Amino acid sequence: MTQDELNFSRLATADDIADFFCANANADYISHSELQGGRALAPGVWNPDLRRLIFDQANAILKAQGDASCTAKIYCVYLQHRLLGVAFLSLSGDTNGVFNTKRFAVLEDIIISPDARGMRVGKRFLDFIIENLKVSDVHRLFLESGITNHKAHDFFEREGFQQTSVVMMRELAN
Repeated sequence: MTQDELNFSRLATADDIADFFCANANADYISHSELQGGRALAPGVWNPDLRRLIFDQANAILKAQGDASCTAKIYCVYLQHRLLGVAFLSLSGDTNGVFNTKRFAVLEDIIISPDARGMRVGKRFLDFIIENLKVSDVHRLFLESGITNHKAHDFFEREGFQQTSVVMMRELAN
């Protein structure tokens, strides 16, 4: 598969994104943001309403992406008409120099179809996302990953990411 065969610019529908996410994100994928945002009920346990939650988020982002003030993006990668990957990003950071911070993005989610893994689709998709962020004057890209998602950790380290913190949680109620 060549770079030219992959299509990074075509957007899926919110239904396509929700279906893809639910079909391809296993319990190892769950990290603190899924717990904080209600997508997961506990480590390793997805919310039974996950599809609706992803649909609502994707639908809101897709509707707002044309707005210049929108700080969320969805990228998709296709091979012909087959969806192979989805990424959710959020953009942050001061653009007016008030706080003298570097603009950054958070790769909230990136999911590649298991049957496309090992074919460099994830690398090419990540490279596409990074190039788009650089053009937008974004200087840093952060992500977080489920603690048992070791293959993802290995991939991100090979792509130049480094661990900068450890997130911990304690349940306070039964």
